[in-house]
Amino acid sequence: LPMIRSIKKLFGIYETDCEYWVRLDEIKVPNRYKKTRIGLKKWNHKMGYWLRTGEFESKILLHRDFTLADGYSSMKIAYLKGIDKVPVYFVD
Repeated sequence: LPMIRSIKKLFGIYETDCEYWVRLDEIKVPNRYKKTRIGLKKWNHKMGYWLRTGEFESKILLHRDFTLADGYSSMKIAYLKGIDKVPVYFVD
């Protein structure tokens, strides 16, 4: 199954129920996210979770064209912590 998934990935075919690892700089962030500030309480909670567990509390969800659908705070944490590859899930 991992071999089939790898072949599909070569053709840009991603399954919605599988975790993939993507370079952070490949993800396209829509302006609506860039213009929105993450509330301090939410930010502290998300960052605290990451510091305690080493994992993102929210999944990073991408559309098929690698445009961010959800998980902006997780992306921001990865960027600030110098993480270059992140786990993502694709949505239809």
